[in-house]
Amino acid sequence: MSRFFVPPEAIQGKHFTLSGSEAHHAVNVLRKKAGDEIDLFDGKDASFRGRIDVVGPNQVQGTLLLDLPPQTLPITLTLFQALSRGSKWEWLLEKACEIGVAKVVPVLTQRTLIKLDTHQTQEKVKRWNRIGQAASKQCGRTALMKVETPCTLPAALPLLNKTHLSLIPWEKEMDRSVHTACTGFKGTAINLFIGPEGGWDPTEIQLALRARVIPVRLGPTLLRTETAGLVAAILVLREFDVY
Repeated sequence: MSRFFVPPEAIQGKHFTLSGSEAHHAVNVLRKKAGDEIDLFDGKDASFRGRIDVVGPNQVQGTLLLDLPPQTLPITLTLFQALSRGSKWEWLLEKACEIGVAKVVPVLTQRTLIKLDTHQTQEKVKRWNRIGQAASKQCGRTALMKVETPCTLPAALPLLNKTHLSLIPWEKEMDRSVHTACTGFKGTAINLFIGPEGGWDPTEIQLALRARVIPVRLGPTLLRTETAGLVAAILVLREFDVY
């Protein structure tokens, strides 16, 4: 069944409207026509079966037929991931969405080599969220994975909610595993901080420790930043029976 993103404001009662790239994909790529049934999700955890009623040049209008079960996870996982270059970063976003990360916050670390001006940042964030939307459609999510504007670690740490569990994989942590850190946690939100290829600067680790971010080990080998982000995320989600 073909699946489309329809924002909440495009749903009025039992009627929906697809526009922009979603309408283009339905009409010009998939050749959908009046009477066809499609699946829809609103990015806020609601999902529907719908019927196309009218196909126009720039819009598709239809009727919601029934609600579908939402896909909910027992934990909300935010990935504070050191920004990396090009295709590796976009691949990471796609896979993070697929495995169940709720939000990605790109982090500019002391060892991050990428420099973005304001215009570049705005365009990049738009593109990254389009990648998240496409991945959400493909993997059956009902909530979109959001990608935030890049920020530095000192800017991110003060925003952490004290009721959340925050973890930072660090190569010098030899004892505490993700399992150990998560054991006994009764909350519903976890933050993961993943460093760049060159690793965290010692001053950044000290900042994280002062903000009560808990260092953990991932395994016996050093991982690339995008690998570390995905491995850590899966280990956390596994602790809450997602995997």
